[in-house]
Amino acid sequence: MQGGTPWGDVPDENQPKSEDTESSGPQQISISDGFAPMNQDTLLTGTTQVPSGQLIYLQPPSSAAKVVGILTVIYGFIFGILFNIVSLVGSTGLGSATFIALDVVNIIAGVGMLIGGVMMINYQRRGIILLFCAIALTTLVGVGQLSMVDAAYDQMLENGDISQEEYDTIQNVGDDVVAGVGIVILAFCNALCGLIVAIPLMVSNNGLDESKLFD
Repeated sequence: MQGGTPWGDVPDENQPKSEDTESSGPQQISISDGFAPMNQDTLLTGTTQVPSGQLIYLQPPSSAAKVVGILTVIYGFIFGILFNIVSLVGSTGLGSATFIALDVVNIIAGVGMLIGGVMMINYQRRGIILLFCAIALTTLVGVGQLSMVDAAYDQMLENGDISQEEYDTIQNVGDDVVAGVGIVILAFCNALCGLIVAIPLMVSNNGLDESKLFD
């Protein structure tokens, strides 16, 4: 009986390994195939950019421009167009070419208010500029009409639209007083209208674009 260890079939580790033994060892598999190297630091660098001409809002734009635009459209249609058409009919009856021309200019300004209001509803900044121009134009026309009120009363007396007594009463009050009070009221009302139109410019996140009236 030959002596030996119970594990006689286990090769001695101290014995030199043959080529067959080395070739029968486990096959080495590279973990780098198909994977990013583990010993390299990969960093993503750069800055985010927004395409030019685009605005990104964190919240919906304010509705101030749309509300003011709707009010302007209503005002421009009623007082800027219809009211001045009635005034134009009256000026035609007076037969004064100057008053007819001023009424026509007022109608044009009313159309400008209507267009400017539509632009504001569409959040176009040029609509506000157009409204400022229309308000300034109506102010100048109003001042011109009030400064000619004495000529208007003379023409109304000549056409029989007012009596001599009414004409004398107006003359006693003074044409300058009537014109002065009218100019003050006109300037105050138009300044208030301009302030209302400018509200969207004073609101943060107004949503207005960068369009210009005159490029």
